[in-house]
Amino acid sequence: MEAMSAEGDREQQLLAAAEDLIREGRTLNLSLGEVADRVGVSRSLLYVYFDGVPAIIDALFLRHLNRLAGRILPELETRDTTYRECASAAYAAYLDYLIESGPILQLILRERHQDSPLGPESQRQFRGLLRRIAEETRRALSLTPREAFVLLELTAGIPEALARLVRKREIDHDTAHATCRRLVSASVDGFADAPPD
Repeated sequence: MEAMSAEGDREQQLLAAAEDLIREGRTLNLSLGEVADRVGVSRSLLYVYFDGVPAIIDALFLRHLNRLAGRILPELETRDTTYRECASAAYAAYLDYLIESGPILQLILRERHQDSPLGPESQRQFRGLLRRIAEETRRALSLTPREAFVLLELTAGIPEALARLVRKREIDHDTAHATCRRLVSASVDGFADAPPD
């Protein structure tokens, strides 16, 4: 049992090292040698856990996607509030996630089509999460699917920009949350009040 735990710990160490390297360089351009050096193991040991950098990136993506989904989906599923309140709470959860975790998901999504494509399970889960959120948005605001995705794309930039400012210590946590709530609410209200084409 301890051997299995040690293997899981080693895998987590390798993922943590890769994540640190990605954060520091703000790019997915890393090598197995860099990850091995960071953990203090041989490069060949990495192949026991991952068959290359794309597999590491994919594992990091799934880890972060699951964390994010665990935070925002419960906020969207609250039935005793308005969609505006649910959306504000979901974006606040996204903001907190980004402040704590940094832009790992954004970096992976930005560079995924280069040398590190996402695996089929990562793609399936990511598309499923987007569809679920977009469907909630579409239904609540009587939007077309395309309009719902546009709203999500536009409003996602709000917590992403605010999290960067918090992490740089240019604004405090409370200011970021108040600004996020105000901007997301205005965005939702703008789409809800928009006349149909």
